[in-house]
Amino acid sequence: MGISSDHPDDPIFEVNHLSLQYPGGRDHPPVQILNDVSFSVRRGGALTLVGPSGSGKSSVLRCLNRLLEPTSGIIRFDGRDVRSFDPRELRCRVALVMQTAVMFEGTVRDNLCIRPSNARGDFSEGRLTAALDEVGLESKLLGRDAATLSGGEKQRVTIARALLRDPEALLLDEPTSALDPPNTFLVVETILQLRATHALSIVAVTHQPDLVRRLGGNLLYLIKGRVEAFQSLDAADGTLDRRLEAFLAGEKITGSKTRT
Repeated sequence: MGISSDHPDDPIFEVNHLSLQYPGGRDHPPVQILNDVSFSVRRGGALTLVGPSGSGKSSVLRCLNRLLEPTSGIIRFDGRDVRSFDPRELRCRVALVMQTAVMFEGTVRDNLCIRPSNARGDFSEGRLTAALDEVGLESKLLGRDAATLSGGEKQRVTIARALLRDPEALLLDEPTSALDPPNTFLVVETILQLRATHALSIVAVTHQPDLVRRLGGNLLYLIKGRVEAFQSLDAADGTLDRRLEAFLAGEKITGSKTRT
């Protein structure tokens, strides 16, 4: 279970005027990736980032756990500027699950035990077994070569590895896009169950409307690094930007504007 705050109503993430530039090469100007992005995520809540390819969604995730350092703006996690954290501590508390599961050489047990030096957490055999059980995998997989797992099994091992660090937030970067429908279903069910049992806050990039609907919370719509819409899926009146309605209906989001 994640660390509880003395102020449970405070946002777990507060992002204010976040901008990110990549340096330009010779005779080329800097490339603007994110431009004045602001949002917050409540504790135990969910935020889904949507928008066309190249809109900066994955860059936002990587700024939240300091895999990228923004050019300007402030990001607070648990009330603190993320720059005040040791990056290793921050990445244990804010775990990133990427699009393609990363498996290291060795067994599933070896993969679960990979962690930064001095990382907190229980890595006993009983806890490893329990972590696999939480993601719907059998303990007999602990001794199996990780390279022989299916795509869905690898992704669930990745989530179990994150859980062993006792995170308070999960960052999900297209966690099901490389999976077939049956494995997509299993990973989505795993994420939803863990959110409930661990009171995890979730920030997700996904093109799976079903996952978005079931997570609830807020939608942040980005185009070319700018916020186009920030709306609640839980609003009483149920009204959404028409582009977000189209996304939830399974249509592909593009950069074009639609009148509302």
